[in-house]
Amino acid sequence: MKPEFPSVDQQRMVSPHAQEIEYALILQRMISAVKDDPAQMRLTIYEFARARLKIDTSWTDENERERLAAALETAIQGVEEFSISREERERLPPPNPPASTPKMQLTAAPPPGPAVTTLRPVAVQTEEILAPRRAYLRPKEEPFVEVHAGSRRSALARFGVGMLLFGLVAGMAYYRQRFPSIDDQWHFAQLTASKLIKPSAVAPAANTTPAAPAAADASPAIAAPAPFPLPSDYGVYALSNDKLSELFTLSEAVPDKRIAVSTPIDKPSRTILPDGKAKFIIFRRDIGVNATDRIEVRVVARVVRAMSFDAKGKPVFNAVSNTWNMRSVSYEMRVRPIPGNSEMLLVQSSAPDFELPPGRYVLVLKNQGYDFTVAGAITDLAQCLERTDAANGTFYSECLKF
Repeated sequence: MKPEFPSVDQQRMVSPHAQEIEYALILQRMISAVKDDPAQMRLTIYEFARARLKIDTSWTDENERERLAAALETAIQGVEEFSISREERERLPPPNPPASTPKMQLTAAPPPGPAVTTLRPVAVQTEEILAPRRAYLRPKEEPFVEVHAGSRRSALARFGVGMLLFGLVAGMAYYRQRFPSIDDQWHFAQLTASKLIKPSAVAPAANTTPAAPAAADASPAIAAPAPFPLPSDYGVYALSNDKLSELFTLSEAVPDKRIAVSTPIDKPSRTILPDGKAKFIIFRRDIGVNATDRIEVRVVARVVRAMSFDAKGKPVFNAVSNTWNMRSVSYEMRVRPIPGNSEMLLVQSSAPDFELPPGRYVLVLKNQGYDFTVAGAITDLAQCLERTDAANGTFYSECLKF
């Protein structure tokens, strides 16, 4: 006859909290191990930081997650090396006492003779040089509570240093592309954390006078001149045929791209470009903070005619002049930095032979439109609109033909 084992439900009836007690004991043993071992505490904090970083960066793309993970590992390596070197210094034995000089014994001559005092060396025994253990005073014993408090303060200090370094490196890694002006500080912090450079190698000695060749090498490098003219005043410019033309803003705000047609614009462009082979230069003080890798050029179509209805409901067509509407049709441009000019960006199409068709456009930057017109006969139907004025509203449609 086979023995009968208690089922799971029966085991829970006998000990309903057995699993909880077992987990509690395991957790208590882990806490005790971490509390008594600083190295184990650091490893636990490192694993917590990795898990926390994985949760906080779950919304970013893979490249960003890998970059932040690499920054965290660099910080962990620096903190670990610093902690190990500090523990080694704390474990170093006290310095050896200075070697004892040979003792000299003072003896006196017998009374009948002249009173002469002589010195002669005496053989020193090992027991006389190294005092027996019983000769040392017993140091005052400190209470266990004070030792434990000192260890806890040291562990909290290491934890604070580790978290501060992690936050600094991770934050700089996340924002280094948005802050090009601190790119050099980022590299310095990264190298210092991994101990690839020494602080003494960065700052020259105070009493050292650099030689003439060294002074020549330390002079800042002069950036190569750009192959096109650069503006001297802040603003947005179009570069066409090696000539800069400033773009002026529209009074109307750029609508959301989900809105097909904007409110009417009744003023023509102040900037006319000879052709559509144009590039754009953005020269702004805050461009390093709000830089983006894509910028849109939106179509501003002209309304050529309007249709209305007379009293009998018959459609009537009328020509329209000096009326434009911004459309959701756009061209995407790439943004590139201009070497040696941290406040300038070059905007152009990724296709080398791209050319905007004749018509009116706005360069969209932070919901603000910078207006310009490409000269020439209109051939693109996207530049043409027809308006219908009905009793229930105004409607726009793209022209079927010119």
